[in-house]
Amino acid sequence: MPDLGNNILVSNTYETFTGLFGTFSTLAIIVGAVVLGLMTYLILRYRDKGTSTQEPEDAPTLGKLPAERGKVKTIAVSLTLSTTILVFLVFGTFGALDNILTPPKDAIDIKVTAFQWGWKFAYPNGYEETKELRVPVGKAVRLIVVSEDVFHNFGIYDYKIKIDAIKGRTNHIWFEAKQPGEFTIQCYELCGIGHAFMKAKLVAMEPGAFNAWYSTSGA
Repeated sequence: MPDLGNNILVSNTYETFTGLFGTFSTLAIIVGAVVLGLMTYLILRYRDKGTSTQEPEDAPTLGKLPAERGKVKTIAVSLTLSTTILVFLVFGTFGALDNILTPPKDAIDIKVTAFQWGWKFAYPNGYEETKELRVPVGKAVRLIVVSEDVFHNFGIYDYKIKIDAIKGRTNHIWFEAKQPGEFTIQCYELCGIGHAFMKAKLVAMEPGAFNAWYSTSGA
């Protein structure tokens, strides 16, 4: 398995997930810094100093904005800027999700059937395998996920993808491998006594090697 600690880009879904995680982590840090900074300022500015029984004239009042025009303007600008940033990030998130939910038209369709307790992979050429899923690097692969018994969940942790496998329902998910290697496929939904052993292997292969294997696998 590749060393993901070196920021290896293993798939497009991994890239999207880490990008969104980094964006919202940065936003959370900024918002947290602003909130804690303002809280610290208010605590120090309006703390009880024990020297007077009267509150300062500019002390905040519950439900009212500060009387000074400058403070009102600052609050309005801050709220407008914060709202704009949040709206931009939300629409950016929708765009990123749309990219990973809609596969390219030339994607390879592979049917994934979950069963207690394993996975069956069926390729367009009729070949079926239960131990491993082989895909070419640099080519979009769409998984058509179903279940033949109970509720399962197909997931590849290193690719940051998960999708439910439900009897009577067909779900889809796609990805594009960026680096060759082997990765663990496993079930992420408790599905019975053999759940912990419901695993398979994803093998991302160089295009030439995959084509050579694929051309003979259905024979």
